[in-house]
Amino acid sequence: MLLDRYLTDYDDSLTGESYIDPMGTLVIWSAYGQKIFQNRVNSISNDVRNYTLNLFNHYLIRRVIDDERIQLSRNLQNEYGGKNTLYFKYACLLHLENLFVFSILRHEENKGVDSAGVLGSYKARRIWTETDGDPEIIFTHGKDGQILVRQLGLGVSGRYKTPMIEIGYFDNNYHYDQPNAVQLWQHAEKFVASNNQLSKLADSLIAYFKELLCQKKHKPQIYFSEVPELLHKGFASAYASAEAVGSYAREHWLTVTGLDGGAAGALLQVLDENAAKDTPLILDAKTLMSMALKKDLAADERLKLQHITELEPFLSDVMLLFTLLAAKKSRPVEEVITQWKLFGRDEHSLPQRARQLSNDTVLLSVLTGTSRWRMKNLLLLAGTASLDEQITLLLDYHNKVMAVRGQIPWLTVNNDGLVKVHVRPMRIPAVEDWQPGDWYHSYYLPQFKSLVRGFQGIEA
Repeated sequence: MLLDRYLTDYDDSLTGESYIDPMGTLVIWSAYGQKIFQNRVNSISNDVRNYTLNLFNHYLIRRVIDDERIQLSRNLQNEYGGKNTLYFKYACLLHLENLFVFSILRHEENKGVDSAGVLGSYKARRIWTETDGDPEIIFTHGKDGQILVRQLGLGVSGRYKTPMIEIGYFDNNYHYDQPNAVQLWQHAEKFVASNNQLSKLADSLIAYFKELLCQKKHKPQIYFSEVPELLHKGFASAYASAEAVGSYAREHWLTVTGLDGGAAGALLQVLDENAAKDTPLILDAKTLMSMALKKDLAADERLKLQHITELEPFLSDVMLLFTLLAAKKSRPVEEVITQWKLFGRDEHSLPQRARQLSNDTVLLSVLTGTSRWRMKNLLLLAGTASLDEQITLLLDYHNKVMAVRGQIPWLTVNNDGLVKVHVRPMRIPAVEDWQPGDWYHSYYLPQFKSLVRGFQGIEA
């Protein structure tokens, strides 16, 4: 999906942000969410199977690099200059991801094997059908070795790169010898060695790479029918589903990510307790946060949760007002104001919430750079007395955000007080679905729930 490149942590360089975040609040709320999750979880890194596959692939590449029995052919040596170069690692990552996705498709009729959530499976299935189940897999970092367009960014390695860097496994150029990485890789080696499926699969892949990389071709290649059965069965068995992986990988990931401690640990405890109930509750973000705040927490960790519960009603109301403004191609401001009041808000709603936040210097200290500038501008609502002023301020802010992105604003108001919407109008929610105090933004809580469901062996 093309939007996947934008559904992650905020990046000022991505102008596509304008299509999902007209008020520019992603950079604000994500800062508070990542105070809890420390960049271990985000919008595209929340699946324990893919998390574990990425770790396993890098574990294997380290073995390939260190194993002197695995030698590159002269052509590959000329191409990559050795096994410890970035582009060689790219080629390995792509090849391993492709072996995995085709292995899942080969065995998806087997009990317990689930292709849902496998990155690249849609396009891989088309290739599988076109080749009668015998696709050619090429060892290269180039486009001809990629199932997905921009696979190095959108595949498993790309999507899980930031969390792996944050944990400390490697740096941005996949150098594995970082100061804090020694203990992490020792832990990873023990993790693989302790799991019979992973251990056997790793040994099979080492033997496979030893043979593949000595091919005299410029780009070694293999048809899937030539891939050892032990290897593709091993992939399908070890990575059958997120739930299957979570059953053996939970403790490893909780240990290395620290997601079982502090604010994240309180959220995990709530989710685990809820899953153990005969009839689990459907926990929305607000309820989950409220229940986690009842757990025993250190003051600094409790503050991470409290900041969000204080901030979100304000950001949610900002988004509601913008949604009402953008709900029709053309409508008078007075009509928007009338509708705002139908939702239980008035001219005091935004200023009161803004003033409360403006006085909380600790809460605001979380933000820096772009996020701080945007929040500072939104908090100017504290000094407004009328809804006309608030709408003018919000639209001025929206125009500034879009101008920085090099985009045209979604809407404008002419001198006659008529709102003109220049994009597809937004859907007007039901009044009961957006009550005062309701939440709009997620703070990565749905993504954390997705990760934890895998840990719990529960299907999404």
